Amino acid sequence: MSEAIVHGELGHRLDEYLSRITPFGFAGAALLAKDGEIVLNKGYGLANRTDKVPNTAQTVFSTGSISKQFTAAAIMKLEMQGKLHTSDPLPKFFPDVPADKANITLHQLLTHTAGIINYSGEDFVLADKEETVLKILAAPLRFVPGEDFAYSNAGYSLLAAIIEQVAQQPYEHFLQEQLLAPAGLRHTGYRLPNWSEMDVAHWYNGRSDFGTTLEKPYPSWNLLGNGGILSTTEDMFRWHQALLGDEIFSQAAKEKMYTPDFQDYAYGWRVVETDYGRCLQHNGASSYGSSALFRRYVDADVVLVLFCNQDYNGEVLINAVQDQIEAVVFAEEIPLPPALPAAPPCPLEKFAGNFVLPDGGTIHVSVENEALHLTPESQEGINWLLGLSEAETAVYNQTLQQTQTVMAAALTGDTEPLLNALARREARTPGVLRTWEELVDEVQPTEMTVLGIRPSLYLPDACEAITKFTGPTESGWFVSIWRDGQNVGVLLTELVSDNIFSAIAQPTTADTLVTYHLSYALPRQFQIVYENDAIRNLVSEQNIAARKNQ
Repeated sequence: MSEAIVHGELGHRLDEYLSRITPFGFAGAALLAKDGEIVLNKGYGLANRTDKVPNTAQTVFSTGSISKQFTAAAIMKLEMQGKLHTSDPLPKFFPDVPADKANITLHQLLTHTAGIINYSGEDFVLADKEETVLKILAAPLRFVPGEDFAYSNAGYSLLAAIIEQVAQQPYEHFLQEQLLAPAGLRHTGYRLPNWSEMDVAHWYNGRSDFGTTLEKPYPSWNLLGNGGILSTTEDMFRWHQALLGDEIFSQAAKEKMYTPDFQDYAYGWRVVETDYGRCLQHNGASSYGSSALFRRYVDADVVLVLFCNQDYNGEVLINAVQDQIEAVVFAEEIPLPPALPAAPPCPLEKFAGNFVLPDGGTIHVSVENEALHLTPESQEGINWLLGLSEAETAVYNQTLQQTQTVMAAALTGDTEPLLNALARREARTPGVLRTWEELVDEVQPTEMTVLGIRPSLYLPDACEAITKFTGPTESGWFVSIWRDGQNVGVLLTELVSDNIFSAIAQPTTADTLVTYHLSYALPRQFQIVYENDAIRNLVSEQNIAARKNQ
């Protein structure tokens, strides 16, 4: 394909959404197919900001952890060839496997139920295969194999090493010969495709340009097999089409590949029931700014491929838009940002600086990537950007105080205040304690800061507090979800910034500034007040003015 595709009502609907949100923080490419026909394949934003190279339908992106399905597929191919079986234990492939890992099977590695550590090292640090395997096998198990689920990138690195041993050729060569070439994937791999003819998207975390994976050391066995394979939207659709037939995999092999174990995880796929039927999916992301999503709604015959090459306010961009995209695809109404004029009605640089709220809270405004970024430095600023009512503001401020109390106690080893705040304490205590102990084990925290309260990304009609715990060498972020003064959920997350809620804004007229938060599909409008041609105030819909410092 040489041109973008936007076809039919469905394709135009998704294109309008992605086009509208691009000035508010989206960059990447998307492919959408319905009933076997591609209705959208198009790029948005920039692949290279320095050279102003746009993302297109042909831009090459990182698939992230979607790579795991290629590793799982390679294991299944070897099983079809009679060269291994998913019930095989590790000692069949590695000498001197420690006793606690001697019964781990390939099935458990494939389904993240082996108890293997998550990471063996940094993605782009050169790592030898043999040393990496030894490091993974020497590390303590997280649980007895087969008894629980814990996502493990390192487990898929072991699988890649096994593929090389059994196939007697390099991992990527086996993928190319047995899977990718037969499926018609010409632009998928680590190094074998001819990337010189392609635009490979740079990764952006805020203003930082992390370049492309082709500029990084290779091969790194911290990444090989578990992430980092490059591809295009069209190639991923070809992979979907190949998986529909039986030329590469038998029906029995595919049924096995798509049968979930713990946590809906099968062999490189999550298999979930949605409002639109069964969905086979996987995502991927890195702290460098890249992220990817591959969803196959098999009952609805809808396929979505989404690649992103920048972060969103310090968080993973696909996480911010995936639910909204699903809503748009299946004709649900969501608020959109306004269409912008062809040229900014006033120079963005006029806004740069600090705006002070009546209670002293500060909003820092900067110009980045042809947009305004409004970053609050306190909970008061978050409340102002959210446009909270007085009652909602009281709830958020109370939740902040409550979180500070229970998290400060937990830092000292006293988890009783946290447990007392739980809704359904008796049922939820084991899970909450397990989550807390996981953070303590990883971080060994000595300090804590409640970064703020924001609307929950996980539960409706709830808000969530993000607390940062800092230890001697590591940091961890503990999310506690609150509703009606009770804790209704906890989880751990990874952030690339301590900024938990900021807004990207664009002026729509000389007197109006609009913010739009992708995660919540949340538009807010602010009046621009001038004094002697200089911007003096930004006034919210609640008539609260933030005054610009001179």
